[in-house]
Amino acid sequence: MAALPGARRRANVALPFRVDRRMLAGVLLVVVSLAGGLLLWRSATDTTSILVATTDIPPGHIIQRDDLTIGEARLDGGLASLALTDADLGAAVGLTTSTTIHAGEMLVRPDLASGPVLGVNEVAVTIPVAADTIYPGLRPTDEVALLATSNAGKPESRTVTLLDRATVFAIGLERRVIRSSATNSPNDDTSVANITLAVPRSEAEAIAHAVANATITVVLLAPQETRLQP
Repeated sequence: MAALPGARRRANVALPFRVDRRMLAGVLLVVVSLAGGLLLWRSATDTTSILVATTDIPPGHIIQRDDLTIGEARLDGGLASLALTDADLGAAVGLTTSTTIHAGEMLVRPDLASGPVLGVNEVAVTIPVAADTIYPGLRPTDEVALLATSNAGKPESRTVTLLDRATVFAIGLERRVIRSSATNSPNDDTSVANITLAVPRSEAEAIAHAVANATITVVLLAPQETRLQP
């Protein structure tokens, strides 16, 4: 009978430790819940400064600073790698759009063209040229004018400006083989065979007629001659 009080005392001593463990587990659960909720809230409210169009921007438009503003958005998944942020503002100005961007839409990298694109109401017209009649350093995106000479070599011959301005869309090269008389080994070389211009749709017919009936001269325009805005 003497052992019974001792057992009761040991039970009374052990009871507080059970209560402390339960309280500790509860506190840990509360802390974990709070931390999880905080992380969830931060992920839901974490935004990135992005570039947003201030107005409708058509394809083929050269982006100006006034075309863009800074907005905030939460970017998920692959969108984070495609979106243009405020850090890209300087690089975006001067680039050409490849598609329509509506006012309020954010800019993503596929919206920008790596080369020239056809704008609204533009078509691509290919003009055959002789290699020695065109500037050898001509590149896509260069601006050129077109002159047409009719009745070449005759008294009634005259030259007119066919198109004041057009953008070089692409350059076609012709591969030729040059054989060395010393080694008799072929060496590849290329020369310009044609150029493709982005021109207004309304001018395509006149250009096609001139290509078939006149001599076309391609005039490279100075870089500082930028397209005038209405």
